[in-house]
Amino acid sequence: MEVLTSKRFEFSAAHRYWNAEWSPERNVEVFGKCTNAYGHGHNYVLEVTTAGEVDLATGMVINVTELKRTVGRVLEGFDHKHLNEDMAYFRDRQPTTENIVQVLWSLIAPELPSGVRLHRLRLYETADIFADFYGGMTASFGRSYQFSAAHRLDSSQLSPDENVALYGKCNNEKGHGHDYRFEVTVDGPVDPATGMVINLVELDAAVQPLLDELDHTHLDRQHAFFQERPSTAEHVVVYLWQRLAAVLGRRLRWIKLWETPNNIFEYGVREP
Repeated sequence: MEVLTSKRFEFSAAHRYWNAEWSPERNVEVFGKCTNAYGHGHNYVLEVTTAGEVDLATGMVINVTELKRTVGRVLEGFDHKHLNEDMAYFRDRQPTTENIVQVLWSLIAPELPSGVRLHRLRLYETADIFADFYGGMTASFGRSYQFSAAHRLDSSQLSPDENVALYGKCNNEKGHGHDYRFEVTVDGPVDPATGMVINLVELDAAVQPLLDELDHTHLDRQHAFFQERPSTAEHVVVYLWQRLAAVLGRRLRWIKLWETPNNIFEYGVREP
């Protein structure tokens, strides 16, 4: 049975988005501030997930020290570089998060030892924006969002005493609340013109009505979906999926919801 292991790495780099075949106006329309002629930069975080059988002698899938050397050699070529200006990989493609993670895959995967395969690369451009790649024909792009809401856990199918026994403090009649945070991940081919699976502006536009609907509200008292069922995080993550799937369609891959920093719920299409 395979075991997945993950390790994070960091590098700093600058980049600029610009399509030479478009007018300046079209570039600004699609890429916004990212068209700045001098570029801008990020502290990128790369999460490397490998898969393999546990070696009987070492008890490991891969020696972390070996993985650090392998990935470190690759990232040395990216660290403190201007991706457009210094790296041939991005002469004919946009240095978007989706394209960068695919280039990194092509460089890291062949260097892994026998019996170990690269399962996933996740590249964070910022703490809230990331891209996933599994080595296939598509990539995934994700972003985090947040809303604040009150709720009360109470089931119409249970007696008052049963509700108190089951939900405890969360059954407080006047309610309580959370700063909910959730990740939206979409999947698809990378557009060669933009280097993107989805334009961030389009994704934000798809999510914003949902945020406007839920933020600073009481879930049970103000939303019909939760008047018919307990407003558990399990039901919240399903509701987020249903609302966004209606807008994003088959591109929507996964929703990950934090009710609190310690309580996490996920729903969607399974990983490859």
